[in-house]
Amino acid sequence: MPTELRRNRAKRRARALHFLNEDGMVACNPRDREAAHRAEAEGIATENQQAVTCRKCWAVIRRMDRLELPPYPRG
Repeated sequence: MPTELRRNRAKRRARALHFLNEDGMVACNPRDREAAHRAEAEGIATENQQAVTCRKCWAVIRRMDRLELPPYPRG
């Protein structure tokens, strides 16, 4: 397997999954429309609160107090 392909796969796995709020914006950066577009285009955006892996998005969800969620999983 070419080195460049391995690097791209590793980079893809390392990307955090971001939460899209009701306005379709990334929760950790709600004023940046381009960030929301990039997250959707790159497949790293979700509306499923349980699937979020971005620490900043997780904190916003916790602040919204919509669900009783456990603390951010370490590791």
